[in-house]
Amino acid sequence: MNIKSYSLNIKNFFSNSEKGNKKSKSNILISKMPSSPKTILVIFPFEENFFRVASYSYRNLPYDKDDIEFHYIINRNFSDSFSLRRGNIHKMNLDNKFNIINKASLLNDLNKINFDIIIDLNISYNQKMEDFILTQDSNYKIGFKHNKSDLLYNVQLDISKSQIAENGYQKILELI
Repeated sequence: MNIKSYSLNIKNFFSNSEKGNKKSKSNILISKMPSSPKTILVIFPFEENFFRVASYSYRNLPYDKDDIEFHYIINRNFSDSFSLRRGNIHKMNLDNKFNIINKASLLNDLNKINFDIIIDLNISYNQKMEDFILTQDSNYKIGFKHNKSDLLYNVQLDISKSQIAENGYQKILELI
């Protein structure tokens, strides 16, 4: 297989610093070889009904791609009904007001991992999940459109027309 890389020289028109009348250049390498995600974090919904729909929809994750490492954040209360075959499960312990008791330790564990994609399956904005999305470096952060989605995600799905969560979950699967 012959893989070629192309190099583009781009003039930096916005730089005021010219040393010795030399114009500064930037190089961007573009490879013909597509890159696929290596590590994916999937944040499952807090609400039980949406959790069940998401869990059912994601039973067909691309497990045939052995080079992808999956991580899941789930509500510990739903552990018995979570049946995904492959990946690392990170369980949230919630109190009776739905505050995450083990938030610091979860964030500490997740910050050790470099995620290529973070997928938030919560349909509506959930402030408790904001730190899990904002503190993680990732090429793509995927979630549903809501009042804070521009802050959290660089890929957003709008299901306001269909109002069917499962359709949204399937669209996200297609992106993987």
